Amino acid sequence: MNQTRSAPTASTHGAVLHDAVRPAWSAEVVSWLLGSPLSGRRLAVLDLGAGTGLGTRTIATLGHAVIAVDTSTNMLAVLQTACQELPSEVANRIRALTGSAEYIPLGEQSVDAIICLQAWHWVEPERATAECDRVLKQNGMMGMAWHTWDRTNEWVQALAAIVEPNGTPTDQTLSVPEELAGRGTFERKEYPLNYELTVDQLVQLASSWSYVAKRPDRNVVLTKIRSLGEQAASPSTGLVRFPHITAAFRLKQTGQPVVG
Repeated sequence: MNQTRSAPTASTHGAVLHDAVRPAWSAEVVSWLLGSPLSGRRLAVLDLGAGTGLGTRTIATLGHAVIAVDTSTNMLAVLQTACQELPSEVANRIRALTGSAEYIPLGEQSVDAIICLQAWHWVEPERATAECDRVLKQNGMMGMAWHTWDRTNEWVQALAAIVEPNGTPTDQTLSVPEELAGRGTFERKEYPLNYELTVDQLVQLASSWSYVAKRPDRNVVLTKIRSLGEQAASPSTGLVRFPHITAAFRLKQTGQPVVG
């Protein structure tokens, strides 16, 4: 996971694929990122870099009002389609807006919390931090998280050997992004995630990784991944277990009680 600054784009097909094969965000993780609010407390939340809203839907299901902001209209269109399948009381808590971390289309001190899932590495950090400061209420909560591979697992190590010819990239989740250091007390927590998917979904997932999609030997790489998946698939379910770790950070500003 390299620190890339150029914002990603997504075609309609790519957005649908992203939504279908990327792992979701659990209520446990999202609630912790929001500061573990007491039961019944309803927050106004910004899901920054929301993509297709995999996290947005979890936030709304927890009872909070959420504004999903992303640069990609195709990604947000997938979220809007997904909202049609949600209970109306959940869908009504979701609003989608085109924007970016550097230009958040919200007023000053308009949200209680900001969550950025699998997206902070795309932003221009100084401008994004200033915008987050602008829209976040005093004593608001800032949370961010990444799904990362569990590299202690032998199968994951075999996958990495196929897709990472230059070795393991720098892990950006070991410490808080430097532009946010000193803004309060950051807490870090890891959650195991045993993501299961079919062999076809595994290949589709790998094809969506930019560092695979751009390789000249892309088809050879995907063939190797398919073979690896077929070897690991459960005989009873046909599913491949892809161990992940969700690395989560939350910023506890001075004077704000956080429980959990």
